Amino acid sequence: MNDKSTRKCLAVVTPALAAQERIELVDVLQIGRVSAKRRVATAALVGAVSGGTVLVAVQPRAYFMVLTDRRLYLVDNHNGTVGRSIVSATPRDKITAGPLRKHLLTLSMEVRFTGVAEPSRFSWGRLQSRTALAIADALTT
Repeated sequence: MNDKSTRKCLAVVTPALAAQERIELVDVLQIGRVSAKRRVATAALVGAVSGGTVLVAVQPRAYFMVLTDRRLYLVDNHNGTVGRSIVSATPRDKITAGPLRKHLLTLSMEVRFTGVAEPSRFSWGRLQSRTALAIADALTT
């Protein structure tokens, strides 16, 4: 993540920070699931319809994440641009994270929020492994 996006994320989150709340990590993550079957089917369909001139990749929804010593903030992501609002601000004691799992093309982690029945899946590309390890380490401790 570049410095400009980091500064914009901090500008969105700073008014919501409590006194003495310290920022630990700022990065991008994807939340959700897209099956391999759906990815292949979508790419094949678009490729067939467009005669192979257009390529489409289906991915889970991306968010900018700001992790503090007290909360996890999710900020809107509009095609790689930082949004103007906080989507979620969850206290860290209401978050339970599973281990980081490695897949063929991605890394993922199941995260449960207290009061939400279905767990969320946080995922990163293989090139973001350092970021994924840092976030997994921070959320599991």
